[in-house]
Amino acid sequence: MPRTVIEAERILPYAPEDLCRLVGDVRVYPEFVPFLQTMRVTKEEPLAAGGWKGIAEADVGWQAIKVRFSTSVRCEPEKGEVEVALVKGPLHSLANKWWFKPHEKGAHVRYWIAYEFKNLVLQAAISANKDKLASRIMVAFEREAKRRLG
Repeated sequence: MPRTVIEAERILPYAPEDLCRLVGDVRVYPEFVPFLQTMRVTKEEPLAAGGWKGIAEADVGWQAIKVRFSTSVRCEPEKGEVEVALVKGPLHSLANKWWFKPHEKGAHVRYWIAYEFKNLVLQAAISANKDKLASRIMVAFEREAKRRLG
């Protein structure tokens, strides 16, 4: 089974840099991201403009499905990018990227993730629900942006 790709885009009424910092604030994801049970940053190095790069470990669960994986994270608000890549876990591959560009109404936000689980049954189950998953993730970040940024 090939890797699954999920994409979503929105125009949101906030500054691109503020949205980038929000998405880069992975420590608080368990408070609002569906299915994410825990998130720990195990290595961190500051970058310019409030950005950072490092390693984060996540525990994700949905019904009987439970997985743990580690990713490298790079958040660069001045570039309007957050990038995530697999370090280790039950996946063959995982890549995730957010882009934040200025727009006349605030920010154009683009979300892209591609993944492939080693377990074919798990891959099939999650792939079958990818549109619902993409919508839930984007809605969660929209709500958090409204809560934090007004």
